[in-house]
Amino acid sequence: MYGKYKDKEKYLDVSIDIVDDLTKMIVEILSISSFQELKEKKEILKLEYEVNKILKNYKVLIKEKNITINNYLKDEEIYISRIAFEKIIVNLISNSTKYTNINGKINIGVKDGYFYIENSCKKLSEEQIEKSFELFYSEGNTKNSNGLGLYIIKNILTNYNIDYSFEKSKIGMVFKFRIPTKESK
Repeated sequence: MYGKYKDKEKYLDVSIDIVDDLTKMIVEILSISSFQELKEKKEILKLEYEVNKILKNYKVLIKEKNITINNYLKDEEIYISRIAFEKIIVNLISNSTKYTNINGKINIGVKDGYFYIENSCKKLSEEQIEKSFELFYSEGNTKNSNGLGLYIIKNILTNYNIDYSFEKSKIGMVFKFRIPTKESK
């Protein structure tokens, strides 16, 4: 090929990288501005009620994979924006149902002031755990994942100054975050 299109492959790759970088910047800008707004609309939420409401949306997938849900939540409360909390829980439940083994289990509860969601699944390496918080990173089941879930969760929790961890557990993986209370604001 001659003329202005002779190096199209080289420029196409560079263009794709630039578009990817711009997309990441746009997502980050939108996330930061909307998280700031969410931070100002805090309320006291009942964990069990809110989590059960979201779990209902995953009934079909849970049944299809024959997943056992062990919900140990009782009367615990959290002080956070409802929208922010829903984004966190939807992403955590989505990930845990997606990656839980067939005939596996998901444990949900509170221990030592931390909310946790644990699922039986393939254990990730330390490198995979670290990468899982990157924008657009997806491990394994990529056809059903956009790589935004843990990135969004990380940004919300960071914006609220809430400690969190994602680590290996006895049965697979567990995500935990400190439960903010009205007193701890």
